[in-house]
Amino acid sequence: MTRFFPLYVRRSDGKLEIAAKGKTEQNQPLPGQLDQTPDAKGISDYYREISVDEVKHLDWRRKLGGMLVRELGGQDDQEKACILAALPENYRLYEHIKSKGNASDGKTTKATKNHAGGGHDRQDAYLYGHPLGRKKRYRSPAEFFPHLLWLVTDKAGDPDNCTCTICSPEQLEEEKPAKDSKAAIKKEDIHTRPVGRISPIVEIPARPSSITRASPAPIARRPSTTPVTPASVSASKPPTPTPLPQPRSLDQQIDAQYNKFIFRPGELVWFNRGVAWGLGIILQRYYLSTSPLIRAYIVQPLSHPLSHPPTATITQEAELRPWLAWSAPQYTNKYLAERPTTYDMLDWPAYIEGRIGPGDAEVDGSIMAAKAIDASFTLFDLIKTTAPAPGVEERRWNGLFLGGEKAWVGEPVRLRIGSGSDVLVIIEIVEKVASQFAAGSSGSGAGGVAGGAGGARTSTISLIGDIYTFCSVPLSSSVPDDRHLPLRMREDLLFRNQVTALTHSKSYWKLAKSMAKLGIADLKGRWYESSLLLPILHPDYHERVRRGDIGDAGVWMNGRGDGLPQGSPGTRKPERRDAFGRAVPVGTRIVEGVEPPVQPPQEQQQQQQQQHQHQQGLGHSLAADSASRLP
Repeated sequence: MTRFFPLYVRRSDGKLEIAAKGKTEQNQPLPGQLDQTPDAKGISDYYREISVDEVKHLDWRRKLGGMLVRELGGQDDQEKACILAALPENYRLYEHIKSKGNASDGKTTKATKNHAGGGHDRQDAYLYGHPLGRKKRYRSPAEFFPHLLWLVTDKAGDPDNCTCTICSPEQLEEEKPAKDSKAAIKKEDIHTRPVGRISPIVEIPARPSSITRASPAPIARRPSTTPVTPASVSASKPPTPTPLPQPRSLDQQIDAQYNKFIFRPGELVWFNRGVAWGLGIILQRYYLSTSPLIRAYIVQPLSHPLSHPPTATITQEAELRPWLAWSAPQYTNKYLAERPTTYDMLDWPAYIEGRIGPGDAEVDGSIMAAKAIDASFTLFDLIKTTAPAPGVEERRWNGLFLGGEKAWVGEPVRLRIGSGSDVLVIIEIVEKVASQFAAGSSGSGAGGVAGGAGGARTSTISLIGDIYTFCSVPLSSSVPDDRHLPLRMREDLLFRNQVTALTHSKSYWKLAKSMAKLGIADLKGRWYESSLLLPILHPDYHERVRRGDIGDAGVWMNGRGDGLPQGSPGTRKPERRDAFGRAVPVGTRIVEGVEPPVQPPQEQQQQQQQQHQHQQGLGHSLAADSASRLP
């Protein structure tokens, strides 16, 4: 499990109560908003406080901790997974839940628009506690972060130094357009003030002395106050799902199905070596047996370039973990721990000979190689190339290796933006390659930018698809049809709703935006089924299921490229094998398909004996586990 370093915020301006209109009121949603009783039409519209151990609370604190350490942490802190031990004192997180009810005639009633906006089922989080009162709430970790940064850096505690949207709105309210310009579009840009260079008071237990001072915040442009005529504003239509592309290969078909293989050829994984866990690359996967179903993976351990361990065959997925499930440990060599370098830059003969101190070269080599792989990406399976304009090519790819993981067109990936559980179902991966002198080829846009030969060509990569957010509603509520979702998402949702029915709730994937265009840096990594990965990650999984508690597996995962500069897609590698470098033997091959490897007769006999022993053990475990399964 990922180890998180807690960050403690010593100062807070949060208020549980405020004085308003000559009386004291609670700094939280109104009593009527906290009432969970459905109205006459069965519509539920209420707020509830999110407890500190809930997934959404955890996700807010993880995001804030990550942003804080990136802003204030030293070089040694950048690779740590950090989390706020608690929100600043008297700040509380509330969830707005709104769901449609059913009318007496059985038809779904139309949800009415309220103060939170929208007219659809929703489940948004808001942070209350600002001293200006309940109407001044934060809608996301990113919106609250400038205020948090001010709390931990401004010893004077002067609100005029805070650059958040509440403390420094600067919206020129006296220049609001007239009443007949109700359709004016309000820009979100704000005028911000620089943050003073004051020593922070946030505590990072591991290395508090390495925290640097905050840089001044940039000054944004003042918003336009020019009204827009109503005729120029078109009514927004709800997004519609985009048809999914069809698989183009056997491996893509397999990976699109539920409960086939969790892990994929070419992926970086943790694997159980018996006495410890190691890092390796999956070279091949296959069925050791189909009755009972036994999956097998051939793993090549990562190492230093002067020696490579033999491959290992893993026959239980519980002996594997995604690379992003855990954080890399510290180096065993003190020199490397104090002077971080890269795999290719290290003098490995000097390390082996002990000239830079003692350590485990194989372990440190695997850690360094894994970090290099995490910072890389590779596009694969070119579908077609078009020329939309002179000097411009558009290449469409069928998938990409994103750090340690493999993702296909037509399946979901986790996002850095949104609620924390949002996913992008990839419809297209488009690479725009343009001449430096081609019209409109500035090289900017969503995705990574890689220079061409001699800097004459630029490459901009965009991932286009539908964004979904995970929502929960009371069990009696109606939810949208999910036939447009990828099969893996539908099957996982079916299982999760069977579990949470015990708590009188259910969930669905809400389409937030169709055909959105994002860059590689916006992706966290692959999306995993909670019903398949959580049994591996959590020893108490079955006990949680009996309680009706099954969360999102992605919350327990790190994000790909967390150590990269913000907005950087990483280093592009032409082929997946290039990402491994010298950490694997020369001639290492990644094998597609699920056919078992061809083995000499003696090895086949040994494998058959292992298979027989595995089946006996599997029978015992299935019998012992049958009582914990759902009916």
